[in-house]
Amino acid sequence: MKKHKFPWVYLYDESQEVARAYGALRTPHFFVFDRARKLIYIGHGVDSPRDTSRMKVNDHDRTLTEHLAGKPISVPVTNPIGCNIEWEGKPAHGMPPEACDLV
Repeated sequence: MKKHKFPWVYLYDESQEVARAYGALRTPHFFVFDRARKLIYIGHGVDSPRDTSRMKVNDHDRTLTEHLAGKPISVPVTNPIGCNIEWEGKPAHGMPPEACDLV
């Protein structure tokens, strides 16, 4: 987080145990929880992570704003945008970085 100056908490899941438990599909894959640790949002952070100048929707920010205002989350699930997770012990799919769906 410090090295890349992420503005969110980032989990480094070396064993991949957490990713499997939550059903993560891509990296990054965002999971937002409330104070009671209830899952309130799952999906991508923004709609154009590779080029945020083209961003039209910031789902992560919208979720936090709605939640902190006491409103229901208007879009609680989106498709994660990123590269497929390469699972330990499984063959790598060999996709080059430019094949990731980071818009």
